[in-house]
Amino acid sequence: MPRYSPARLKIWGALLLSVSLVSCSSSPIIESASGPASDPPAISSPEWSPEDSSPEEAIIQTMDPPAVTPEPSQPAASKHPDAASPPVEVSTIQPKSTEPEDAPNPAFQPKSPSLASIKLGVSDKEVVKRYGLPSDTYLLPGDKQTVNIWEYDGYSIGLNDKDKVVYVEISSSGVNTGIQGLLYGMSGSEAAQLLGIPNEDHTNVLALEVSGGWLKLDLDPDTQKVLSLKLLSREI
Repeated sequence: MPRYSPARLKIWGALLLSVSLVSCSSSPIIESASGPASDPPAISSPEWSPEDSSPEEAIIQTMDPPAVTPEPSQPAASKHPDAASPPVEVSTIQPKSTEPEDAPNPAFQPKSPSLASIKLGVSDKEVVKRYGLPSDTYLLPGDKQTVNIWEYDGYSIGLNDKDKVVYVEISSSGVNTGIQGLLYGMSGSEAAQLLGIPNEDHTNVLALEVSGGWLKLDLDPDTQKVLSLKLLSREI
């Protein structure tokens, strides 16, 4: 076998290496059967501006999830007062009056007489103010003058030509006499004792002189009970 010198071997090695490189560069590139490889997805890098403190903080801020701002709770829509809300029912129960009840009837006073809380000599306006307008009127001829009678339920009031009270009569148990203890239908003896009138047996009229006139009580002849009470002026 022939021997080669080291210098010749180096030359042959260099030639073989050159041939190998040429063959590799000229050989065709075999593509994958699946076709050309698709470009890898572009990875967007977070933007960073010089005003930011550092690129690392910009990256951290980009990676953090966006803060979700809670929506403020909306106030409930006010209902229109005329909406479908049920109407307020008005109570039919009337509150008890706080006004004091009528004072009890005063004792009978002959110097300041009254009947049904009406005194002799008051005007027709005072009568209307207390009892309203009468249900009926008529003229009652008298010995001295004609009296205009105003009729009410259970009582009547007479006025003279000057529209002053000259006559008061009670003819019903439903009317307050305005005198303490004096009642329509009570016994004549009790009424006489109350008023200080001498009680005579089998009398039909109890009469007491008072300032400006007379107080008269008509009694039932059979039962001797009070049938009517009258306050009369001396004018009639």
